[in-house]
Amino acid sequence: MLKRFIAYYKPHRRMFYLDMAASMLISLIGMVYPIVTNLMLKDLIPNRNYRAVIIAGVCVLALYIARLLLRYFVQYYGHMIGVGMQAQMRRDLFAHLQKLPFSFYDEHETGKIMTRMTSDLFDVSELAHHGPENIIISSVMLIGSFIYLCTINVWLTLIIFCCVPILVSVAIYYRKKMRAAFTERRKETAVINGALESSISGIRVTKAFTNSEKEKEKFERGNSAFVRACRAAYKAMAQFFSGTSFITDIFNVIILIAGGLFLYDGKIDFAEYSTFIVSVNLFISPITTLINFVESYQNGVTGFSRFLEILDEKPEEDAPGAVDIGKVEGKIELDDVEFSYNNSEEVLHGVSLTVEKGEVLALVGASGGGKTTICHLIPRFADVTGGAIRIDGRDIRSVTMDSLRRNIGIVQQDVFLFGGTIRENILYGRLNATDDEVIEAAKRANLH
Repeated sequence: MLKRFIAYYKPHRRMFYLDMAASMLISLIGMVYPIVTNLMLKDLIPNRNYRAVIIAGVCVLALYIARLLLRYFVQYYGHMIGVGMQAQMRRDLFAHLQKLPFSFYDEHETGKIMTRMTSDLFDVSELAHHGPENIIISSVMLIGSFIYLCTINVWLTLIIFCCVPILVSVAIYYRKKMRAAFTERRKETAVINGALESSISGIRVTKAFTNSEKEKEKFERGNSAFVRACRAAYKAMAQFFSGTSFITDIFNVIILIAGGLFLYDGKIDFAEYSTFIVSVNLFISPITTLINFVESYQNGVTGFSRFLEILDEKPEEDAPGAVDIGKVEGKIELDDVEFSYNNSEEVLHGVSLTVEKGEVLALVGASGGGKTTICHLIPRFADVTGGAIRIDGRDIRSVTMDSLRRNIGIVQQDVFLFGGTIRENILYGRLNATDDEVIEAAKRANLH
């Protein structure tokens, strides 16, 4: 999964490297303040070198202005890298959805698919930007502050460093709980989006049968499940952040006591003690940043794994050696056709019929008898599980699906209009039709 995620960085390599370089400079500038503080307390102020104090202050201000510009660069261009990656993922997902068989859409609600294309991919883009940035900045600050603290007092630094495994252990423990809880929340979000999409799409049916209360009950069940999932997720998150924050507070208490004892024994002077208190935040801050990053990481990883679930769905493919059917005459033959959905009870068994060129045939029967199924099998919206369907004597499985469907006109039972003009909807059947042909089609449909 990591390799597939990194692949989306490739088109943005140059900007990504600049973003990481800027992040590293931000970290290094952050190390300046405690160093200057130590210099002032130990040298400049005791020696009354006020001119140097002012110069040092101006230099720090200049560096902070530079950090302002660097942070702007990281925030803006870093997020644009994430947006670019998100757009490419959505492009790949949309293209893949066009290739998936109808069985996929029978098994997945539209709202759930839309959740994966929107909110899931947004979380992935946030991870794409903040992940490397937080790791770079935190790593540089963590290593740099550790080295600098050692130059002040090695033993005091090691005391603090020995407490880090406790913080990491707590973070790992609660991270596992958070991952499970946030994954469940994602699923419930998709469920409620699916319920909303279904209810809104079928609002006419709901009103026609006066089933508004029933729909409210269905929605409330999904909504309640979502609230329960959120409660579990935020409970795990609250435990995570409160626990880790408490440990960082313990760090400060240890510094206060241990540093005071070192000062009392003369192992460090007051300037070093003051600088150590200021500097230790540089050591704790990146750890806290990485801990806080866990939530974004969990959301991003969960979103990307859900994105890959759809991307790994097997698309419908032409048979090896399939050819373009060209222009057909129109003779259709069903030869001992059998069909069942997902290896369940057969819908069609031993169906054979022939429709000659130009012949009009009406399929009449009870609901569930297989009329629509037969119509779906001819353009290969689904494939027969037994027997064969031929057009002009050729098995439809031996020709490409695109060429087959170009020769078939379909009027849906439920009329669906795409967003746009009536003209654009008419053109959907043949994108290269002329205006005269569009007008003629509109007249035949009693629209003109």
